[in-house]
Amino acid sequence: MDRELLKQLSKDSLQIELTEEQLDCFSLYEELLLSWNEKFNLTAITDRTEILLKHFLDSLFGCLVADFNSKSICDIGSGAGFPGLPLAIVNPTAKITLVEANGKKVSFLNEVVNKLKLYNVAVINSRAEDLTKFRNHFDYLTARAVTKTNVLVEIGVPLLKVNGKLVLYKLFDDEQELVDASFALKQLGSSLIKNQKYELPILKDQRSLVIIEKNEETKNKYPRPFNQISKNPL
Repeated sequence: MDRELLKQLSKDSLQIELTEEQLDCFSLYEELLLSWNEKFNLTAITDRTEILLKHFLDSLFGCLVADFNSKSICDIGSGAGFPGLPLAIVNPTAKITLVEANGKKVSFLNEVVNKLKLYNVAVINSRAEDLTKFRNHFDYLTARAVTKTNVLVEIGVPLLKVNGKLVLYKLFDDEQELVDASFALKQLGSSLIKNQKYELPILKDQRSLVIIEKNEETKNKYPRPFNQISKNPL
């Protein structure tokens, strides 16, 4: 990994001053990702510069719209750990729960957490809609390249405290998806508060961060079983 490039881009784009220890974590994370990817399909991105930009730096852009320090965060559909693990590296006082349904990916996440000594991270092998014991529990919920916004609202909002926020990593052209989510937002007692556009350095890829706030207690009937959510999204 080009440590100096990640350090400079984090400073220039996000005003994040990465320490040598944090850079060590990203370097080891990259090595583990590439090693495991030879056995399991964790990511289609294997070029080291693209990993730095599209996975590590992109994940950190969530820090532009939220202060995760000392907060509880649930990262659903965590996959190979994005954005949850990069956020954990730069926010050591945050308590981050990675939720992933795929057992092999869970094994990878546990390996990274152990090797990087990320004591602020827990990994749960589950679907997000089954986390009933975590209802009204988190300050933030993150999701990156998981599913459509209306589905994420129904699955994610019940896990948040009132005034908690969804931070959804989306493609740049997401306006229609937000229009389609308007009924779900109303039913789940939540509202769109920001759609932050940004551009990845060097690649010039355009992305969005959609921020949704939970305004009131969620109705008990939500979330519905996942087969209902997928067949008849709000």
